[in-house]
Amino acid sequence: MFVMQMPESFKLGDTAICKVNGKPTALTWRSPQTLVIGTTDARHIVRTHIEDGMRVLICGDADGTEYGVEEVPGEGFIVFAKPEGSTS
Repeated sequence: MFVMQMPESFKLGDTAICKVNGKPTALTWRSPQTLVIGTTDARHIVRTHIEDGMRVLICGDADGTEYGVEEVPGEGFIVFAKPEGSTS
């Protein structure tokens, strides 16, 4: 799972340099469903929302595994475990 907060102004088509695991890297919102970390790590966007002026991007794992996300009104989001049968 990959969760990233960007300024609210970060939008589809944008690329920004930010730190991932403490190292500067490019983050590109390539399509409505895809966020790319660096040049090759494309992640499926499970959910994006605005919270306190920040855009929160919630993505699946690099191997394509996704997590269930349930919105709880007034409380934010709850992230559930990986789907049954996941090996990682």
